[in-house]
Amino acid sequence: MASAKAIQISKDIDVARCNGNWAVIPELARRYKKYYSEGTVLEQTVLAEINLVQTINNTRSNSTTNYRMDDPYHISMEDRLDPNLVKPIQSQLLAAIQAADPNNVNATQKEFAKIVLARSHFECGEYDKAISIIAQLQFEKEHVSQGYGLVLFLQARAIKAISYELTGNEEVAVQTYQGVEALISENASAKNKSLIEWSEESLYRATLLGLKKESLVSTSSLLEFMRQYQKITTVQPTVWRIQKRMTITRHSLQYVSLIYRQGNYCLPAMNVPTTTEDGEVDPHLHRQMFIIEQSQLHTIYEKMLYLDVPLPRAGQVNQRVLDFVNQFANDFELMGTSAHDLRGFVEALDRASQRTFNSPLITRHLFHALVRLGEFEEAEHALHAYLYLVGLVSHGWKETHRDGQALATDKTGLNMPVPLARPDISTDELEQTLPERRESIVGDISTIKSNEKEEIADTLHVLVDAIRMYSNDLCRGVDAVEMAEIAKELLQKQTRKERMSSLLDIGAEVYRAVGVAYGLLGYQTFDPELRPSYHEKALHYLKYSAELNGNSWEIYYQIALQQADMHDIRQAVQSITIAIQRNPTHITLWHLLTLLISCPAQGDYRQALKTCEMGLQQAPESLDDDYIDAEQHMMYQMTRTLLLQALHGPESALESSETLFASYRKIAMPEISVSTTSDSGYGGAHNGMIISGSLGNLSELQTARRGRSASSSMAHHPSSVDIVTSTSTGHLGSRSHDNVHTTGSDTRSLTAGRARSASNLAANPSPLGPGATGNQLLTVPDEEGKPQLQQQQQHHHYHHPHIHGLHIFGHRGASSRSKLPHDNSIYSTASAPLTSRGNFSNQSLPTSPYDVKSIAGNSVASLQSLSPSVLSIQSILQPSNIPSKPSTRTVLRKERSDRILSDLWLLTAHVFIKLGKLDEARKAVEEAENVDWISNPQVWCALGQLLQAEGDPEQAQAAFQKALVIDPHDVNCRLWLAKSHVAQQSQEMAEGILDIMTKSNGWDCAEAWFHLGEIYKNTDRLDRTKACLFYALELESTTPIQPFSVLTRFI
Repeated sequence: MASAKAIQISKDIDVARCNGNWAVIPELARRYKKYYSEGTVLEQTVLAEINLVQTINNTRSNSTTNYRMDDPYHISMEDRLDPNLVKPIQSQLLAAIQAADPNNVNATQKEFAKIVLARSHFECGEYDKAISIIAQLQFEKEHVSQGYGLVLFLQARAIKAISYELTGNEEVAVQTYQGVEALISENASAKNKSLIEWSEESLYRATLLGLKKESLVSTSSLLEFMRQYQKITTVQPTVWRIQKRMTITRHSLQYVSLIYRQGNYCLPAMNVPTTTEDGEVDPHLHRQMFIIEQSQLHTIYEKMLYLDVPLPRAGQVNQRVLDFVNQFANDFELMGTSAHDLRGFVEALDRASQRTFNSPLITRHLFHALVRLGEFEEAEHALHAYLYLVGLVSHGWKETHRDGQALATDKTGLNMPVPLARPDISTDELEQTLPERRESIVGDISTIKSNEKEEIADTLHVLVDAIRMYSNDLCRGVDAVEMAEIAKELLQKQTRKERMSSLLDIGAEVYRAVGVAYGLLGYQTFDPELRPSYHEKALHYLKYSAELNGNSWEIYYQIALQQADMHDIRQAVQSITIAIQRNPTHITLWHLLTLLISCPAQGDYRQALKTCEMGLQQAPESLDDDYIDAEQHMMYQMTRTLLLQALHGPESALESSETLFASYRKIAMPEISVSTTSDSGYGGAHNGMIISGSLGNLSELQTARRGRSASSSMAHHPSSVDIVTSTSTGHLGSRSHDNVHTTGSDTRSLTAGRARSASNLAANPSPLGPGATGNQLLTVPDEEGKPQLQQQQQHHHYHHPHIHGLHIFGHRGASSRSKLPHDNSIYSTASAPLTSRGNFSNQSLPTSPYDVKSIAGNSVASLQSLSPSVLSIQSILQPSNIPSKPSTRTVLRKERSDRILSDLWLLTAHVFIKLGKLDEARKAVEEAENVDWISNPQVWCALGQLLQAEGDPEQAQAAFQKALVIDPHDVNCRLWLAKSHVAQQSQEMAEGILDIMTKSNGWDCAEAWFHLGEIYKNTDRLDRTKACLFYALELESTTPIQPFSVLTRFI
């Protein structure tokens, strides 16, 4: 019977062995034998084990095993020992095993000694002997459930599994590895050094073995190998066995991504139900756990990678960093769900760029991510850097590409130089020595300014996405065409074999993008000679795109839109019909068809209305928070209202406006705080000094003339307005989650008074600011919870003092609309996805960081309790910095949202004017001005029409002139100004306005040509009269009820 002293020493020995503290064991073994004479077996076993460990360390100290290149078909192993070196150790162990034990008190220790003996054969490469010894082991469970007994038991299983694997018996090896994983899982709380080392070694080989194509390891078992490996190794220092850990993590990233795409992903062990009520696997939970698992793997790998790779030198390519970025970008298509995720991805790319040298690959992914994020200014910088790195532009291109005649105008009214188009490269020309025969606007791709070789398809994707950004988001036709010319020539310089095989799909996309770019430039160009050539080019390239890919409904939509812009209505109807046949659920296709049928040459308003109703049925509004879809439905509803007005009169349009205002809440954007936003975020702000010039403050003139204050519009009004004020039941600002408190007066019915803005169309108070009296109803608390009413009221004009002259009705309460944090989410966008070839689209990115729908919480850490096998660490997708100001896309969408709401009120105002209810029309104009008081010239134009209806032509003309201060190129405002001059017998002024207008962007305005023809008729210029009137008649027959420009330019 061992004494208490001996028992304590044996425990100390056990602890030392568990922690690998071999230096103290000889003394402990001596003392153990001293206090327990029958402890010879344990003494000799530990002494032999110490000698074995020392022999192993001495043999392998002079060599280092490289695990970086390991794969499923080549798994490195440390050098095996010379059998002669371990024979004395084996003899010592055999003596201990065969020692006499009449009372059988050392039976368990003898079994443990056999495991050490098996290890000695294993380290020498004698795997059959090791298997034979382990096969004879017998243990009681309580002896191997803790301490070093558990370590030896795991060691025995690991040796058995590896030995079977190395001797070619993979079936038994897999079964044994599964037993090892189960043992590790059962004893997850054990964290001693020896256990972790053997666990890592066995799981390392088990994982790589399972990754073989013909492997017998099931998907679920392989995933458990990987998860257990990470769980064991992540608690160690980052540099611990870093090569092996990087190898496993890299393969795990690739495998998990692959099986998720294939639909074979398996959930880890969970503490919550993993199936729905129907017994089906919960897809949301699957996606959520994949996002968590994959993001953590990327986080782990990134940290190890940057410790392992050196800082680059000039021209050096860190291929492992590039491989990581590529894998992360591909996975992000499946993982990214919010703006925060995108910002985390951008930060990861920034970190990667510090470990590479001018990498085109990283710059390419950065561009795609910034476009999706809506940071278009930064995206442009990334685009220019990428084009330079791949040799497509020269160093001085950025400074000189703006040279040329300014023959186009952008959306802000600024003139832009048009790019020089290059002739197409024919196949015959391509086969000759092209660089010697023809100067190119793009460099030779072989002279790439980086050692990395970008694929042509990847570069073309960047250029297509750049064209989409310039066409849809920034409306810059000149820049779109510049990118289009570069993309077109780069594609045409490839061999015909490549263009008709590997580049066929992207080639069709390129020609479609080129057509869209030239169509936009034709729309923005005011040179009458260049415009037709641009439209012809656009149609030519779009038709060629259809030849390359005749199955694309997007191409036929673009062809139809281009034909519509060229007033070829009949052909446009045929093209859009093909597109609808291939995708009958897309709202924009039906909208275009409706507009085409509304042209007198094609049909009538009744048929257009039927088409509109059919389109709304075939393409129902998305249930997701899809901004683009909601906006397109909004515009479609506006077209329907105009058709109802044309068919059934203004009363019908007024009733339909209820639906419009109810739909607006889905696209209402929260107010952007000026304190965190640059001045460029406010459209029209650059016109401030002009607006306050000689035209004076028309609001003062109107106030004096009417003898009424702006607040009088808050009083109760007839039921004709109540129809509008009680339409919607939800918050117009439903996309925001701001903390807006209302006073007690909010609780009464909104129908008791007229709404101050469209926000009052909701039955509940909205962040956009209701009001049934002259008092402010909404107060926004400051950080301490105190109302900031006075500050809110001052905000509307304080930051733009020079724009006050534009304000029609004096200071209004629109400033009470809440100022919210922005960019907590990215709504849907038509811009390109991160990788255009991927299936993942950013058309509806939810607001929560991880799209959690079936489980609570939105952080990685909060799910630790759900899945113990998934590590709880910070995700790589969590950004460290959140910008204080909104993205460019947020600012642009805010502008569009305000413009749409303003246009809704103006539409209502026009209806009231036709009904003869001029007071109601004035109130509607006030509301339009209250919403978009800086950048919408139609507000002043509508006021001018109202003043004309009231019999005040002089003030009406002043209103039209003020509208042109906001946008000098606005066709409608120019037309009404010219008509006001005609009404006042100032035909010379009217002729000048109409002449300039019809030669520029008003070339397709039938009414302008008609009035110009009338002026020519009154001045006896009959030849010109005839030409103008006939052209006006032709244009009138091909003019839709709403301009085609309301549609998406690049779908």
